[in-house]
Amino acid sequence: MNSRDDAGYRLRLAKEYLADAETDANEKRWHTCLANSQEAVENAGKSILLQFRPIPATHDVEKLLQQLVNRKTGPSFVRERLRSELDAFRGMGMKTHVRATYGDEEARLTPRELIQQTEAQDGLEKARRATALAETILAEMTKQ
Repeated sequence: MNSRDDAGYRLRLAKEYLADAETDANEKRWHTCLANSQEAVENAGKSILLQFRPIPATHDVEKLLQQLVNRKTGPSFVRERLRSELDAFRGMGMKTHVRATYGDEEARLTPRELIQQTEAQDGLEKARRATALAETILAEMTKQ
C-alpha cells in the first residue's frame, strides 16, 4: 500500500464508523454512538495526516493535525480548512475512547450508564464534520 491507499482506507473506515454512529443515535444507543463517533473522528484525522506523513498508533489525532497546520507544509487550502475545522477533533481522542468503551472503572459506571445523549450527539456532530473534511481534503489532494 501507499499513503494514498492508506488514506482512502482510513476514510472508508471513518465513513463506516459514522454510519454506525448515525444508526446508534437513531436507536438511542448513546454509548455506542459516542464510541463509533470517536472512531470516525480518529480515522478521518488519520486520513488527512496520511497525505503528509506516517501516523503513529494513537487515538489522539488533534495534536498531530495542529502540528500540520503550524508547520506550514503542504497546500495552503489544507491548512486553512483544517484550521477552521480543528475543533471537530478536539476532545475526541483517548479519553473519549476509554469513556465510551470501558466507562468509568473507578466509579464502576459502564459506558451505557456514563454516556448521556448530549455528549453522544456532540460527538456525532464532530464525526460528521471531521469525516466531511477528510473527504474534501482527500478529493482535492487526489486531483493534484
